[in-house]
Amino acid sequence: MNNDNEKKIFSSLKKFLCDMETIPPSITHPDIKNAVKDICNNLRIAYLETSLVRNSESEINISPPSSTIYFSEGEIDNDLSIIFEKDTHVGTAVYTVCPYKNAAPWTDSEKENINAFISALFINNSRARTMNLCEHLCTHDYELGVYNIKFFEQKLTDMLTHNAIKGFVCCRFNLKKFSLINKLIGRELATGAMRTFLIGLEKISGDNSCLCRLGGDNFILLFKSENMNIVIEYLDGTQIETKKPDRPFVTISARAGFYNINGECQNAAEIIDRASTALNIIKKNNHQLFLIYNKEVEKRIDNQRMVEENFFAALDNEEFIVYYQPKIELRKYSLSGAEALCRWRHDGRLIPPGMFIPVLEHNSNICTLDFYMLDHVCRDIRRWLDNGIEPVRISVNISRIHLGAEGLSQKIMDIIQSHNVPFEYIEIELTETTSDVTFDDLKKVVKALHNVGINTSIDDFGIGYSSLNLIRDLPWNTLKIDKSFLPVRNDSTVDQKMIMLKYVIAMAQSLGLECLVEGVETTEQVSILKEYECYQAQGFCFDKPLPVEEFEKRLRTKKFNFYN
Repeated sequence: MNNDNEKKIFSSLKKFLCDMETIPPSITHPDIKNAVKDICNNLRIAYLETSLVRNSESEINISPPSSTIYFSEGEIDNDLSIIFEKDTHVGTAVYTVCPYKNAAPWTDSEKENINAFISALFINNSRARTMNLCEHLCTHDYELGVYNIKFFEQKLTDMLTHNAIKGFVCCRFNLKKFSLINKLIGRELATGAMRTFLIGLEKISGDNSCLCRLGGDNFILLFKSENMNIVIEYLDGTQIETKKPDRPFVTISARAGFYNINGECQNAAEIIDRASTALNIIKKNNHQLFLIYNKEVEKRIDNQRMVEENFFAALDNEEFIVYYQPKIELRKYSLSGAEALCRWRHDGRLIPPGMFIPVLEHNSNICTLDFYMLDHVCRDIRRWLDNGIEPVRISVNISRIHLGAEGLSQKIMDIIQSHNVPFEYIEIELTETTSDVTFDDLKKVVKALHNVGINTSIDDFGIGYSSLNLIRDLPWNTLKIDKSFLPVRNDSTVDQKMIMLKYVIAMAQSLGLECLVEGVETTEQVSILKEYECYQAQGFCFDKPLPVEEFEKRLRTKKFNFYN
């Protein structure tokens, strides 16, 4: 080989090495391709290809080009090809170099230069693949291979910038009881089942969808609104193969909050927040799996914010007031007791409990309100006694949120005793619990109150969990039967309801419990209760909840002219 050609080869190799320093690593960058072409011509290379053979043990989930043809010109001589193998972090890089057909054999000097050239090309390719791997790990969840929140936020930002976001839906979802699937089939198989579920979700979500893992079993999905129904159907429950012989399939489902993106949001965070808000709302409701963010949801959020911001000031200003709903003895139609109910007078209007009680239950401020209500009921009873008005027993609701708190029963006793109110005038009303976890705590509280002579009642009996266990194992005084047992006109289940009501009353009375039916609204229902020998009732048929001044009038006479 003459000196001029050697100089050309040296110059082109030098340029290639310089390009590698100044151009971002890429195995397909135009400047790299041009440099490769120039070197191939000088080295009499007719064909140059690199391919990647993966290591079977590699867990890295990236997809670099498996084969790249850098140069192909003229007829090649396969018999004289040179194969170079270089180890990489993901497998073996195989470089195939072929001379022109019928060309003179490469000299030793050319082969040395070809080897140097391939080594330089390998370094460039390794840098490119390393950069691809870093980018992949920065934008993907390593375990499942789906995108992460960083990528998702950037995608939303890009779509907002280019006004391409309308017509898409953002869905924030959480897999239901996935920890149970982990226990049933093991973590490794459960992860595989989750990955299969997500692959299926991506497939049915359509083009331009984007699935991201937020962590654990929490995900977020962007998809076109036209696919809403099939996405909901898929999330509602999909059977996934597990490859476990004794449990070949599991059903994976999710709770999800949706936000139809309509151009109102200015950034990615607002879009994600709205979908997340919808999901957070339904997490508090065991009977709801999906919720679409809308104006009504916005109102609920505004109301929640109002309650949280004003609650403690309202306590200080005594804006929460006690209303009393009478309980009636049906043989004489006389006042036998009352339930204390909370109302909130704020900015000149009366706020119903449905607007603030759920909010307070969510952040546990309901406990503070419960003690406030008990304190104010005891104040009223003390005033009635001091004024010569004979009280009736008043039931005060205590939220299940209290259960498990240390010293709950003692706190209740301390409040009652601080007003020198006899225990016989107070009844603590506890809602039927929905969890085995709180059953022992409930039992402890009820027994402690029973031992000092404070009556307890179980509220909403018949709509919760383990009702029979509750009345069998705990020393209640009163069973409040939910209004859902009462027959109403044009009700196709009236016969079944009457049978259930009859035997619930009989069972409770056989156990020595007093029965009270709430939600009584018609004279027909009163007649049925008397027929079944249940003589305690509460409902609009007699009285709505009354402010204390009106209730005191009932206390003075204790009589109801029912038929008027």
